[in-house]
Amino acid sequence: MLTVLSGGTGTPKLLQGLARLVGMGKISVIVNTAEDVEVSGLKVTPDLDTVMYTLAGIVNEETWYGIRGDTFTCHEMLKQLGEPELLRIGDRDRAVKLRRTLGLKQGKPLSEVTQELCEQLGVRASVLPMSDDRVQTRVDTEAGTMQFHEFWVRRRAADKVKDVSFEGVEEAKPAPGVLEAIKTAKAIIIGPSNPVTSIGPILAIEDIREEIIRNRERVVAVSPIVGSAAVSGPAGELMRGLGYRVNPLGVAKMYRGIIGTLVLDWSDRGRARAVEEFGINAAFADLLMPNIASRVRLAREVLGIARIR
Repeated sequence: MLTVLSGGTGTPKLLQGLARLVGMGKISVIVNTAEDVEVSGLKVTPDLDTVMYTLAGIVNEETWYGIRGDTFTCHEMLKQLGEPELLRIGDRDRAVKLRRTLGLKQGKPLSEVTQELCEQLGVRASVLPMSDDRVQTRVDTEAGTMQFHEFWVRRRAADKVKDVSFEGVEEAKPAPGVLEAIKTAKAIIIGPSNPVTSIGPILAIEDIREEIIRNRERVVAVSPIVGSAAVSGPAGELMRGLGYRVNPLGVAKMYRGIIGTLVLDWSDRGRARAVEEFGINAAFADLLMPNIASRVRLAREVLGIARIR
């Protein structure tokens, strides 16, 4: 019934609310995999994991990464042994990543392994990687071109961004079920994730982008920018580096021709006419989601804007 495009921050909070209102069984989530990376021999898919853990009710809501209450014995021992890891991986989280890596080594595609993990974690929603093919986000900065986690985790987005590219995206095909999820959805929601490196790679896959454009009147995007700042993550630095204004108009410009409606925060209601000049309907809600009550409230308002009752 409902298809959501998601990265690893922002959108999972909205998913909590949507799942409570419509039920997980009626939700398909197409997830960014361009930030996937290998850590200590394990296939790490940060956004997929956050979406799975959120829907399984075990996500660490302090970081929106990893499993609540996890321990880090293995991570700390690796560091002691001279093998520090770029990403801090908990012990239970590591077991999930090991299970994925073993499945991939058996020749299974990422989409199949993801389905198995969801079943084992009790996730009834359809969680779909955007592609089974390898796509890698590259951030071109004044300090050189680097992988996304190098830019965001190791260097803390300290380097001025010049460009962003998605290596391998030209050859990438949608994972099984992705196009069908878009075609059959009553509404397609682009969650409040980073439009450059979370939603951008999904839309950069030609077949996905074309299918969403064909259904654009049913596409509702929730702005990840309130006022002149990103709610979380490096969206501001990335948008600025690509020449977009860091405000809802910058988001509207990025999504021009792709979405039918953009949901802005009430504090940005003065920008409605400018958004509509991009051929996008403007709608409004309180976009901040500090707790589960606010996530359910926003989900209810987004469903109403999407005309799903």
